[in-house]
Amino acid sequence: MDDTGHHYLLDIVTEDTDFLKDEKKLQEFFSAVIDATRFSILGFLSHKFTAGGEGVTGIYLLSESHLSYHTYPESDYMSIDIYTCGSECLKAVEEIERRLKHVKRSVIRYAMRGSRISVYGGSGLISEQFQGACYESQR
Repeated sequence: MDDTGHHYLLDIVTEDTDFLKDEKKLQEFFSAVIDATRFSILGFLSHKFTAGGEGVTGIYLLSESHLSYHTYPESDYMSIDIYTCGSECLKAVEEIERRLKHVKRSVIRYAMRGSRISVYGGSGLISEQFQGACYESQR
């Protein structure tokens, strides 16, 4: 079995603080994103914090791996982590970008992972196949 993984990290600053506090709307949003891909949801768990910013943490356990998010309404920030062994990972990122409204700034980072990734370098782990790293957009 090919164990190549695709790992996207999204850092998003938005002007929609209410969205970042709304556990139900966040679940509906990410469920729609996943529905637009071929991912299979095995489970979902979320937690709404009631003190210290009223953020939400959620994670989808996928047969292909996971999608998680953490919101920080007090700083208009959302962190999203998508890791899959399937080819639909980029489609999920594109769906998030397409569906998410009121974005002020986003940074998207990507890393290829797996047993066939070569490692070299003296002090750090640097992949020969690291795929370009970072994309930033401001709206």
